Amino acid sequence: MLKNYILTAWKVFLRRKFFTFINLFGISLTLMVLMVTSTIADGYFYPSGPEKNTDNMLMIQRLVVTNDEQNYTFTGGLGYKFIQDNVKRLQTPEMMSINSGARSTSIFHEGVKRTLLVKKTDANFWKILDFEFVDGRGFDDNEWTNGEFVAVINAQTQEQLYGGNSAIGQKLSFGNQTFTIIGVVQNVSAIEEVSLSDIWVPYTTNATNDYKQEIGGEWGVILYHSNPEILKDANKEYINLLKNDLKLDAEATYSKAFSGAFNKLELLSREVFWEEYSYKTYVGLFISVITGMVFIFMLLPSINMINLNVSRVMERSSEIGVRRAFGASKAQLLMQFIIETILITLVGGVIGMLLSIFMLNSIEASGIIPYMQFSFNHRVFLVGLALILIFGIISGAYPAYKMSRLSPVAALKGAI
Repeated sequence: MLKNYILTAWKVFLRRKFFTFINLFGISLTLMVLMVTSTIADGYFYPSGPEKNTDNMLMIQRLVVTNDEQNYTFTGGLGYKFIQDNVKRLQTPEMMSINSGARSTSIFHEGVKRTLLVKKTDANFWKILDFEFVDGRGFDDNEWTNGEFVAVINAQTQEQLYGGNSAIGQKLSFGNQTFTIIGVVQNVSAIEEVSLSDIWVPYTTNATNDYKQEIGGEWGVILYHSNPEILKDANKEYINLLKNDLKLDAEATYSKAFSGAFNKLELLSREVFWEEYSYKTYVGLFISVITGMVFIFMLLPSINMINLNVSRVMERSSEIGVRRAFGASKAQLLMQFIIETILITLVGGVIGMLLSIFMLNSIEASGIIPYMQFSFNHRVFLVGLALILIFGIISGAYPAYKMSRLSPVAALKGAI
């Protein structure tokens, strides 16, 4: 019986090629957009690079400090002094790392100017994040404490500056300082913004110590614990500290601080629904909005498919009438047209996935997202499969129900 349903569906698709093309176009285009978006999101929330242990990390990246009247406010990264006076007092994390944002720096090498990203970090940075070293190592506690001029670069920088030769032991000059390269790591995707850079150096090599007096500055903090469940308490401890035990200089203009230790989802939701004087994450609202957007995006082509399928029902009224007259039950007709819809949806889904692979390869080759390498994994595959099934159910349920309810006489007369 199932074989007959499939053969009938195939004949119908070939008979009405225009309807089939429109259906396939709508399904494949919609799924392509959703699959590309899902793959990028998957790479952000489940990274495969240095931040692959994201469940064991919370990030503090933004600080808002203000006075009681809230008429004098600073918003930006954390200052080194604020970190030392407040963040460093947290007891929940096993380990924490202080690092700057990646900043563009001009480097002259063999008479050629290049613009590369430089990040300043501590030694814990290499213990918390899981970098893949091509050669050498990261700088250790002694090198960081002593402010030794050592650097780690990525594979792309090694290729650009030294061709096929090893960069270990080579000298690299920028910012009126010269560093010795001690390590080379694989390129880090731009999606992994906490670890992203081309060059990493100890922040203790800063030319001055002025940064040590700043409440607000360019710094961020990574909190780490081997037990993700325990790490969840770190944000509660941090917020409680800001509310009840905040330490600022007596002469400072500021008296209140708003910040938080967040995972990747919380960071993104905070960026989308930004509110200065709040500790909230807005994760629930963010998920609701994204879910609603996906539903609406899928609903529009589904409505179009429903209209096309209803039109096809009207053209096949005589066939339906004959089948009902010869004893076909409502359940058989319902099954027939649901299978037709699922079959064309699956074909459109396969086309959509192939288009997704093409688009992702194009994005990867274009360098729009630096160093990004896309791959389908089980999460993305399951998302795609679920979307295909939802498409089939939404677009096929109503036309199938309408067709199965037709009486033989009305169908033969075309009175639909």
